[in-house]
Amino acid sequence: MLKVVRSTSVSALMLGMLLLMGCQSDPRQMAEGLFERITDTQNISASADKDVQGPEDENPVEPPNDPTVEIQESTVGPATLPEGEVIGQESEHVSSEAMTYRVNDGVREPWNSPYEVFGDRYEVNRDSQGYVEVGIASWYGPKFHGRKTSNGEVFDMQGLSAAHKTLPIPTMVRVTNLDNGRKIDVRINDRGPFHDDRIIDLSFAAAKALGFSKQGTAPVVVEALDAVNYPVEGKVKSETPPKVYIQAGAFQSLSSANNLKRNIEANFMLQRLKAPVRVLQSEFETDSILHKVWIGPIKQTKTEDTVTAILVQMGLNKPVKVVAN
Repeated sequence: MLKVVRSTSVSALMLGMLLLMGCQSDPRQMAEGLFERITDTQNISASADKDVQGPEDENPVEPPNDPTVEIQESTVGPATLPEGEVIGQESEHVSSEAMTYRVNDGVREPWNSPYEVFGDRYEVNRDSQGYVEVGIASWYGPKFHGRKTSNGEVFDMQGLSAAHKTLPIPTMVRVTNLDNGRKIDVRINDRGPFHDDRIIDLSFAAAKALGFSKQGTAPVVVEALDAVNYPVEGKVKSETPPKVYIQAGAFQSLSSANNLKRNIEANFMLQRLKAPVRVLQSEFETDSILHKVWIGPIKQTKTEDTVTAILVQMGLNKPVKVVAN
């Protein structure tokens, strides 16, 4: 079989042999000169190869950015949970691709415009000043790690972030776990959770800091940080007294919790006392739920004393007190 050799490669081989024959008196000069000449020859050969292969495209075509691709490349760490954490407790978070944004008003960003998910329409608040809400928190992690959030950022399960249905993006909020009193500040950069009984979806790291990453949900207080979100307007609000929440009872039976709730509300009416009473669920083990009766927020010490006295009269001698901010 006949083998074809390029002329440039033959020239390089002959040049190398001549140099070896003529530079035996000084091996160091021979090596240095040979290296320089062979390098030049290789450059010539590479140039010839480029000419044979054709010129390189000066404007290469970038691969199209397909918005339907759910997993995005990122520099965030691996989507793994520490030993003992249960991935099955992760929220069924909805990706941004499932959202349909309505016509933008030309003032707000698309992610702060009205949107629809599963046929339900949501209106985003114009601002977050004075926002306080009590409800259930869930968390999401490995299933959505590395995907894009509603405002285009890459979700990092090890970062301190959260999803909210109606707060403006971004908004800084303080989340207090009513089960243990732990608090953490997180930044809203995503939408969700789209469950009627939940008010916020936290990143795995935030849930871990609040002490419920081994569970699916926890009762929480979510409060916007006005002093951070609106530095000028928030200075006065930041000096307001802390809000108190009191746990009056905990039951495995939801009906028992609702009965206590109604009894407390009836006693409050007799005393002309206005204080919100609600039942929130807490998961203390996998698939084990307690229904807890919470009173609050209570903003005045006098009201707190009255509430405590009423609960003692009802035979509830050990109410649990949690300060939310």
